[in-house]
Amino acid sequence: MGKISAVGIKKIFYADISVIKNDLTAASASTIIKAAKTAKNEVLNVHGETWNIEESEASVTPYKNQLTGQAYRYDTNQGEITPQFSIGQYDYAAKAALMGGEVIKKGGAGTDKDDIVGWKRATDKVVIKKALFCLTEDDVWFIFPNCQIVAREANTDKAIAIAVKGLVQTPTVDGVSPEYNFDESEVKALA
Repeated sequence: MGKISAVGIKKIFYADISVIKNDLTAASASTIIKAAKTAKNEVLNVHGETWNIEESEASVTPYKNQLTGQAYRYDTNQGEITPQFSIGQYDYAAKAALMGGEVIKKGGAGTDKDDIVGWKRATDKVVIKKALFCLTEDDVWFIFPNCQIVAREANTDKAIAIAVKGLVQTPTVDGVSPEYNFDESEVKALA
């Protein structure tokens, strides 16, 4: 593809972090994205202009030579990366996957007993970790293999959206990077 500008967003998929077994390649990313699509682990609505990726500025501590007053070395800590978006329309299964809690099934003895009819909030602390796969409008995949998901209900333009923030963490598998970018022309997940 060459030069990119990574404009906007057109697809977001999520998966359990356990599916990341090795350093990602375009082919392995494709397999995981296709499985997420089959499992319907896709965000189907990103409200308005809420999609973005923020990387906070690195914190830098200078150490000065007391004799000259000049900095002779610096200690740098990389900033945090956070993909975030608000989901304007969603189903209860997606709400449970990203906010925790449980779906409520119809129950009973009929053939529709497993139909999802609601959601209930967890009563204890919930830690949700997901891999996020985000495709920009110009076909660049931003992949975050290990995000702690922080999600909440948010009033957005007179509706209750789910505001989602992915706190990018060091992956738990050796050799896996915290972020990957691939061209969709190489991944071919949507072909």
